[in-house]
Amino acid sequence: VKAKLLLASTSEVYGDPLEHPQTEEYWGNVNPIGPRACYDEGKRLAETMMYAYAKQENVEVRVARIFNTFGPKMHMFDGRVVSNFIIQALQWKPLTISFPGNQTRSFMYVSDLVRGLILLMKSNYSLPVNLVRVTALT
Repeated sequence: VKAKLLLASTSEVYGDPLEHPQTEEYWGNVNPIGPRACYDEGKRLAETMMYAYAKQENVEVRVARIFNTFGPKMHMFDGRVVSNFIIQALQWKPLTISFPGNQTRSFMYVSDLVRGLILLMKSNYSLPVNLVRVTALT
């Protein structure tokens, strides 16, 4: 079978990054025993396994590192910043800004993400790709 494999990875592979924005060449800053370690390290392992499988079985793989995505049918209480802001705004509550308030996030609308995944799968590029808005918001 000449199928391409897609791994939907995450920006969490960068952990608590020391550089902003993160490029695909950045290896990250992950605490292997921290509270999010299972997710961060699990995605890092999945990427490693994809490339090992590609080499062993001579198959094509694509790795998409997905950042903050939003769109219709998001779960209202998923704990993400976009859904939290929307719920607070609809309830006329003050928007929660984490201290000190200078964090940045890159957001992508779900249809843009799907377009990016399709383009990635049609491409000949086989290294990890950050699927993210180029300009981060504060």
